[in-house]
Amino acid sequence: MPIDALGLWPEWTWYAIVAAAIFAAVVHGAIGFGFPLISTPLVALITDVRTAVLTTLIPNLVLNVISVVRGANWVATLQQYWRVAAYVLLGTIVGTWVLSFADTRVLKLLLSGLIIVHLLQTRIRGVDWTRLQRFPRLSPLVFGSLGGFFAGTVNVTVPPLLIYFSSLELAPVVMTQALNLSFLVGRSTQALALAASGQLGSPIVMLSLPLCLIAVLALWVGFRLQRRIRPETFNRLLRIVLWTMAATLAGQAGSGYLS
Repeated sequence: MPIDALGLWPEWTWYAIVAAAIFAAVVHGAIGFGFPLISTPLVALITDVRTAVLTTLIPNLVLNVISVVRGANWVATLQQYWRVAAYVLLGTIVGTWVLSFADTRVLKLLLSGLIIVHLLQTRIRGVDWTRLQRFPRLSPLVFGSLGGFFAGTVNVTVPPLLIYFSSLELAPVVMTQALNLSFLVGRSTQALALAASGQLGSPIVMLSLPLCLIAVLALWVGFRLQRRIRPETFNRLLRIVLWTMAATLAGQAGSGYLS
């Protein structure tokens, strides 16, 4: 569905977008990241990837800012890992350019594949990723640029950045701040590029403003849940949802090629 058709959406579509934002923000608050990873494919299931990226862009920015400054010594984290964020910026510029003309069926397949990569990262971690520390200049360039490219095209930055920051064996708070710093740079670059190309119009902004408020309130709920829910239970439910979304997106893309 094209962006120009926002006003023609049925009422249930709006409710579904709000529900996706709430669920994604709660998860983000509970585990420290995940809003774009969840909100983008959920919205893409009922619209398309380009629309999903645009409608969740501004809430993403707001949640990233909150996640960066939450916790102590966030300025030190910024000073130490700004280079990764700079590479994310470069990759996002390329990815956003690709988003402007790419086939939405290809984007859905890419998004589905990235979700699967994220889900399989526990097995990938069986590889000794700490060897990346032997290449202190090349590693952040490669993984930061890849994360930025995926941020620009399908709004999902997590898999390559999580691999890189996990290899550094950072404390959970520092990793959350470093990840969200990179996300923030990618989202800001993406917003500027989309606005300059005319794709980030007033209908999207008007939709995003109430979504921001809803997402922030849901984020606070996620912070509270972080202290109460058993991590293994939460992660198990999240994996079921993500596998379902990946399969559905791949099926939608496949049916689009067959039709």
